Amino acid sequence: MENSLSQILSNLLNDIEEASPNSRGSLYSIYPINFVLALKGHKRIHVHLSEDHKRISFKELASPNFKIQANVTEILQLIFTKKIKKSMLSGDVELATVMMSILMKADIDFIFLIDKYFGNIPAVSAHLLKERLSARKNVNRNQTNELQTRLRSLGIRVDRLEAINSL
Repeated sequence: MENSLSQILSNLLNDIEEASPNSRGSLYSIYPINFVLALKGHKRIHVHLSEDHKRISFKELASPNFKIQANVTEILQLIFTKKIKKSMLSGDVELATVMMSILMKADIDFIFLIDKYFGNIPAVSAHLLKERLSARKNVNRNQTNELQTRLRSLGIRVDRLEAINSL
């Protein structure tokens, strides 16, 4: 099973590198990387990335550079919102942030890759989560705009009252 996961990881990273040649050079500049992905409710996933070798395993790696500790929803939020929560990272946070930034800046359709490597159901779930996150952003923007409008109106009223009182 680990061999098939390693092959999936290798193919996935190759697709990412081919989709964005700039990201390939950027990733190669920070390789080799060893990190642990600790998904809540799942076994820890140990990942080794280098130019020649990409390996994923459930066996511990010697001296990981950093650890990403999150649940699946937080990982999908990271992918779609492209905002890194520092609280998810431990160890060499700077290296983790650089790697994640490189992957997020690459022009990649993650839903297509999820569909290609993990199937339709995870892709549909990811798409629905993406839609939900974007809807939540729009609601927050509308609330912010409404609040700004009310504050602006209140400011104008105060200015008018001051003008009337100064006469």
